[in-house]
Amino acid sequence: MLKWRLYTEARLMCAGMIKESLFAAEEGEVKLDKLGDILQVMEKHVDFATMAAHVDEAAPRPSQEKGGGPPFPTELMVRVLVLQQLHGLGDEQMEY
Repeated sequence: MLKWRLYTEARLMCAGMIKESLFAAEEGEVKLDKLGDILQVMEKHVDFATMAAHVDEAAPRPSQEKGGGPPFPTELMVRVLVLQQLHGLGDEQMEY
């Protein structure tokens, strides 16, 4: 019973502390602009299209005759792998 009471009190305290602004999206964009977008910085230094072409050349994709959904583009997968390696993220973390 004590645990439940402490849990409820903590939730009520947190709910009162978190207030979302009507302009939260715009404020978030301004904050990201100030910090700089890592994806834009990476785009200046890494040629992902060329890397994707080399990956496709080295490991061609199988045919789609058996059905199923289309695969993700190779360039997107290369970007994801680079971000994973730079930030030490797992596959599950990249889904969000």
